[in-house]
Amino acid sequence: MNEQRMENLNEARRKARRRRRRRLMIIRTAIVLGIVALLVIVGWFVVWKFRADAASARKETTTFFPVKEIVVEGETRYSAEELIEKSGLYVGQSLMGVNKVQAHDLLEQNFPYLDTIEVSNASFDVLRIRVTDTAVMGAAQVGDAWYIVGVNNKTLEKVAADAVPTNLLRIVGATTENVVIGEGLMDQRSLQICETVTSAAALYELHGMTTIDITVKTKLAISLNDRIQVVLGNETNIPAQIKMLTDTLPVLYKNNGLEAAGRLDMTTYADDNPNNDKAVFTPAELLQKPEENPPVDSTTATGDATATTTTTAG
Repeated sequence: MNEQRMENLNEARRKARRRRRRRLMIIRTAIVLGIVALLVIVGWFVVWKFRADAASARKETTTFFPVKEIVVEGETRYSAEELIEKSGLYVGQSLMGVNKVQAHDLLEQNFPYLDTIEVSNASFDVLRIRVTDTAVMGAAQVGDAWYIVGVNNKTLEKVAADAVPTNLLRIVGATTENVVIGEGLMDQRSLQICETVTSAAALYELHGMTTIDITVKTKLAISLNDRIQVVLGNETNIPAQIKMLTDTLPVLYKNNGLEAAGRLDMTTYADDNPNNDKAVFTPAELLQKPEENPPVDSTTATGDATATTTTTAG
């Protein structure tokens, strides 16, 4: 009986040993397979990376006619680096793939002060960006906002009312549509009036013009040194009115002082009838108290400015 129990015990021990050996074999096999799988993954990545680098190297070495330099020419407020960056052009790209029209359009979209833009080849492997900035016409009021506008009528930037540069001509009452930076600001009639006034002022050397008021197109007015409001009337005869104004001002200042302030009415010069031409100046003090001092012709010019006479309020 004891021998039978001993035999059973030995058999149980043998089975236990066999089970341990099988578990160890399974664990060793799993470890080997894991190492093999890891090696396969690493090997695959190494091969992929090698092939990708090789393909990239082949692409770089086979670029046809690469761009070696991009130069920027012209007077502009923008730096060469930012112009090149926004143009979409870059050193190393194939000249065969350069899209000059697209580069032009990108520059125009991103830099509103640019007036002329030319993208061309400076040499076989050098690209050239040649630009000029637009001259500034003035600051135009649109509602409660102010916008810097170029002589090309492009909206250049928005500025706060208290940040409008004092040396800029202010444009009040211009007719506008959609105000978008980089696009046209004024309608054709408003633009034409402003161009006519500013060009005539430059031609006849009218200095000190600070404001153009075109709120009512038949009652145009300009301001000189923010002291004298000159009422021009309609836009039919602006150059002649500006010329007469420059002839009249010396006499006006002589009779009323260099710091004269008030309103100069030149609406009669808006027509082609010289017989009714008369420039009437009303001092500021009479404009402020019309009920006590009815406006009188303080300075009257007929025909030639040398005929100007001065009267005083009674």
